[in-house]
Amino acid sequence: MRDVRIPRVLLDIGAIVLVLAAVGAVGWVLAVWTGFPKGTDAYSHLTRLQFLVEFFPRHEWLYSWAAGMPAFETYPELPYLLAAPVTKIFGAPAALVALAFVGMSLLGLGLYGTVRTATGSTVGGLVAALAAVGSMATWTWIVNGGVYARVFAAGIAACACWAAARWLGSGSRVAFAMTALLLAAAIASHQFVGAVFAFGVGVATLAHPGPARLRRAVTLAVATFLLASPAIVPALVRYGGFASAFLGLDRPSLTSSASVLIDPRHIGVALVPIIVLSLIAAGSPRRAVVLLAGALTLVTLYLFAPDLGIPTHLYYVNGIEPFTITFLVAIVGGVLAGFALGLARHASVPAWRRHGAGLLAIALVALNLWLGPAALRASDGYPRVEDSSAPASSEALAKRTITVYGDDLAHRFAPATAAESVWFSYLYAKPQLRDYYAQGVLYPDWLAWANSAIYTAPFREGRFRAALDWFALDGFTLFDDPNFTGNLARFQRGDLVQQVAVSEPPAYRQFAVRGAGAIWRPTNAPLVVVVGGRDEYDTVARMALDRGARPGTLLPIWWQDMADRVPSDLLQRAQAVVIEDGRFGDRAAAERSLAAYAASGGRVLLDAHGSSSSLTALWPVDGATDEAIAEWRLHATDRSLAVQGFSPARYDDGPWNAPVGTALRADARVVLDQDGRPLVAERAVGTGAVVWIGGNLLYHAKAYGNDTESDFLFGLLGPLGRDASVAGDANRLDAERVTVRSSGARGVFVSESFHPKWTARWSDGSALSVYYAGPGLMYVPTPSGDGTVTLEFGRAWTDYAVWVLVLIGLSLCVWPRLPSRRPGS
Repeated sequence: MRDVRIPRVLLDIGAIVLVLAAVGAVGWVLAVWTGFPKGTDAYSHLTRLQFLVEFFPRHEWLYSWAAGMPAFETYPELPYLLAAPVTKIFGAPAALVALAFVGMSLLGLGLYGTVRTATGSTVGGLVAALAAVGSMATWTWIVNGGVYARVFAAGIAACACWAAARWLGSGSRVAFAMTALLLAAAIASHQFVGAVFAFGVGVATLAHPGPARLRRAVTLAVATFLLASPAIVPALVRYGGFASAFLGLDRPSLTSSASVLIDPRHIGVALVPIIVLSLIAAGSPRRAVVLLAGALTLVTLYLFAPDLGIPTHLYYVNGIEPFTITFLVAIVGGVLAGFALGLARHASVPAWRRHGAGLLAIALVALNLWLGPAALRASDGYPRVEDSSAPASSEALAKRTITVYGDDLAHRFAPATAAESVWFSYLYAKPQLRDYYAQGVLYPDWLAWANSAIYTAPFREGRFRAALDWFALDGFTLFDDPNFTGNLARFQRGDLVQQVAVSEPPAYRQFAVRGAGAIWRPTNAPLVVVVGGRDEYDTVARMALDRGARPGTLLPIWWQDMADRVPSDLLQRAQAVVIEDGRFGDRAAAERSLAAYAASGGRVLLDAHGSSSSLTALWPVDGATDEAIAEWRLHATDRSLAVQGFSPARYDDGPWNAPVGTALRADARVVLDQDGRPLVAERAVGTGAVVWIGGNLLYHAKAYGNDTESDFLFGLLGPLGRDASVAGDANRLDAERVTVRSSGARGVFVSESFHPKWTARWSDGSALSVYYAGPGLMYVPTPSGDGTVTLEFGRAWTDYAVWVLVLIGLSLCVWPRLPSRRPGS
């Protein structure tokens, strides 16, 4: 017995050395271990590593991207936490290279161990490991994409497969615990990659012979979910589920040629013939081989889904482009070949067929290890080795061109392209408007609005000035592409902005903004409170922002609850309140509050939806009917309103269905009528007014982009005042905390993304409310005296509850009632 075990141990040691040598050699040829970290996303990972080390443990708010966003709410945090000590001692580049080496090494060793444990075959394990780590499809995720977290997650997940093979083979409680812990770690390193492997292990558990298969699989799934809950629950809570966060997109996707299956730069020359040889050697297909063949079919379908015309909302996972899924094709294909070769040892086929297939497989793997790295290193198309620090790279050209004061935290810069944004926050503390990870961006529609205001023709000066002011931009760049140069001629006139730099060749132009506002601004500007859904708020806010609403003149506020619960600190500061019909809550209580507000000088506007048989005396009309309006027959009390400029009353090819007032109350006046019936009516209440808006005019103005209609509706909010900004001081204490000192201001505007976790307190420690303001930003009402507001990005109850779930998961891993006997026994 002793004589038998020693060679097997030596074989395993030799195989491990060979796998590590292959990883080291391929990485050396591709320059992964030397120079600047490779891949287009490398700078973004360096930014996160550096950011976490600088601000830990207050690192959860990434203020430097996209007007502020959660750093790790929907993005894997574990790799950066594990690499933090290396980052602290040796720097972020060394830590990123270490992640790459550990990830690829664990991937190879995990696959070897999985096949070796399940089949007993060293050759099968080696084929699986070397087919995967020898395929350039796996290295492309590093050297081209720079998606280091995915590779690290795949490495941990491969080790989880190894632990699962030991658990299913022996029933060991330790192996079960390691399986659950490693799968959870893989999910915490990258949700998609970890979930793919977890699903595979779950299917294998269900398929493995033995009693209580379903109970074993459910136990593993529950334990894994509990242990991975810090990486899962926040996305579930914020987005309402995995699908809402990551799936359901309709978008164009790049197609893939069938040649990627054999191209040395992609999957390589070895995998397809190895699979064929292995299946021939295995003889009759075994259950594991059939399941792996099914898995390979699924990932291959994802790869070629765009070619097959499959709608993206049926399969596309946000951020996982089909053409990049060759990574998983190589891994699953390698494991399939390894299992087939390993199981051939027990098949009733001639020995020469088994041994011949094994030798040919090893030879093909060696050939792929020789051809692949050289082909990828020489490639100048996709994929290729991307070095963002190379002098000829677009990133380096942008760095040579753009000059900013990097420590300025009071203003924001707007890079035009990803080639600028990816490195900007690694070099500078100054915040930028662009992001480099769209998944975590809080309000992408508002960022698109700002970018359109800068780059899209025709130029609209009001919208352009609004975008600069609301997002505190003191500079931006243009890229030499039609998508960005639509307003170049207007900017070069020099009256709005100043061109301060041009690259050579002129791919990038930098412009400076004169008199830019700060990110934190005390203000006495009145408010427009919108009580309604997101569409209602966006309609009113965009209309107002295009017409002069600024942090110092008029602040749109989104109240996301009902009208009966609008806080007094908003009503006291509001010039107008806009209510979407159906958002009253307790209507009687809401109307009493609104009547008192109007009596004190405020304006109440009801955006009417549908018919209403009777309205209370608060409103200027006594009811409304829903009419199919085929044509506008409008008359305005104000003769200066050019009603002929209204867009047609059409919805698609049919009439415009909208409410029209039935009768005007005696103490009210018509502002706009449709064929003699009130379409907009107003009633004076005290020193204020109540306005009823029918015709679905707010939506009509937005749908048609009609300036005449929007100007008219904006006028109903009341006059636009002069700039009421107040001097103040601000200081960013760390990534999650800011103090703003003011004197005589009724509130503080903060040009950072609104998030429910933001809290505020006054100098005396009293709590202040934080509201959604303007284009997805924040407003804090304050006492009018001198004082300091402290804003803090805090933690929700779920941030603490997940650790209770982790403890339950750990308890489940060691629970004595778990089957410790071999499942098949």
